[in-house]
Amino acid sequence: MDSSSRGAGVIAIVAVLGAPRAFAAHPLVTEDTATQGAGNVELENGFSRERQGSARVFEYQPQISYGLLTALDLIVQPSWLAEHPASGPQIEGLGDTNFDAKWRFFGAAPWSWAIRAGITASTNRRGLGLPAGKTSEHAVLVLTYDEAPLAVHINGGLVVNPHDAGLKRNVGHFSTAVMWSVNAHLILTGEAAVDSDPNPSSSSWGGSVLAGAVYTVRSGLDIDFGYQVGIHAEAPTHTWLGGITYRFAL
Repeated sequence: MDSSSRGAGVIAIVAVLGAPRAFAAHPLVTEDTATQGAGNVELENGFSRERQGSARVFEYQPQISYGLLTALDLIVQPSWLAEHPASGPQIEGLGDTNFDAKWRFFGAAPWSWAIRAGITASTNRRGLGLPAGKTSEHAVLVLTYDEAPLAVHINGGLVVNPHDAGLKRNVGHFSTAVMWSVNAHLILTGEAAVDSDPNPSSSSWGGSVLAGAVYTVRSGLDIDFGYQVGIHAEAPTHTWLGGITYRFAL
């Protein structure tokens, strides 16, 4: 296989299996309207192991959110991936990086609205993402209903890829997540999502469902896990997710 064909294949696999989760509150894909508050920091360490047929992707994707204002966060989300294609050698290295801002522009309990938007920069070093020097743009509109013990989050998003990335130019996303606070420490989560296929020759949409839990060890420290099944045009995907989130004030 020549280098250009191999590179296109890796980009396609990563787009379906291991692309940075631009709209994520671990272990969910679905974003919520919560912000950190001025001067506060959240460090989210997210891990996932995804399988599609005999292809596998392991991803570590930390996310750092800084509360610039009460309702405005600045977010940096790099990634590291280990790609095991169905055929060919294993590839591992840095992936792409998201640079985002999240603004909660309306809140009247129990409802709130927010938008998260930014760019994905080609920071990968082994072809595990966008072509060198390219960027994509993304945005997601978020609606949250929060009335304890229940919270519901609804997202509608769009990713705009560069013309020559081997991917569909516009990729849509819709999802909803439900979070149920069992007690002061345990939250159970469920999620359903649909995304348009990033393959430029396909007009189909794929779906996914996820079940998970978030456990508060102590104030400012959470652990989470989840299991997701995705239905795509190529084949189903099965993903295990885990994470550790730490919040503190500067």
